[in-house]
Amino acid sequence: MIVRPYLIVATALAILSASVLAGCASGAPEMTATAYSQIRSEIENLRATATVVRARMKTTLEYAGTRVGQAEEAGGLLQHSLSSLGTDTNYVETSVSLIKSGPTLIPPPTPIDARAPAASAITPISRPTDIPAAATATATNPQPAPDDNRPRLENIVMASGVNDFDCAIDSNPRFTPQSQAIYIVAEAHNIAAGASISSRWYRRGTEVAYFSFEAENDINDNCIWFFIDQTDTTFFPGSWSVEIRVDDTPLSTPIAFQIAEN
Repeated sequence: MIVRPYLIVATALAILSASVLAGCASGAPEMTATAYSQIRSEIENLRATATVVRARMKTTLEYAGTRVGQAEEAGGLLQHSLSSLGTDTNYVETSVSLIKSGPTLIPPPTPIDARAPAASAITPISRPTDIPAAATATATNPQPAPDDNRPRLENIVMASGVNDFDCAIDSNPRFTPQSQAIYIVAEAHNIAAGASISSRWYRRGTEVAYFSFEAENDINDNCIWFFIDQTDTTFFPGSWSVEIRVDDTPLSTPIAFQIAEN
């Protein structure tokens, strides 16, 4: 059972007030000025205690709200970071939603019957003869090598600018709401003339900017880049990501980056 401090204080005030009234009714002539002053002092002390308790409770609630916001922000950054590595992030969204919605009662584990034979808890291992023929063929036949002539990007980085060769002047700098621009730069290979190259920028999974251009010549072993600035979208602190596409086909998983508080 949870005992709430403010209920204890309120109960104490009620009992003390009742005692004072009873004393006044039954023995008013015997109540001295000193006794009255002492009782009044006790009441003031209880009121002060109640004020402190209320202040502490308010502080606790504000702190809890801050922690929920921090958990949501951290979950968003983790989700985009794992996405850039090709990891399924559905469990991150589930965990953050559980933090926001509050604690959930977890059922206790099912007790194990000590009388049951130990062998009953063991799952039989499939024999080689149980493996389907199709699965065996897949496991033994090597996968075809990737096509080196396909369009691809290498050395993708976030940067604060580019040099005269269209390559990044730095790598993954710290971005803030006061940053002038945010660049994504990559080495492009096997992109044919006339191909449509585009970038899509996301904040917490929501697209906030889109740019595209058509390659005038073949691009091979050259740097390409896109950027956003404050005229395109406000640089809110939090988790961001960007992806580059050729003919609307993503050439990599979304690249995650962070805009930090000042």
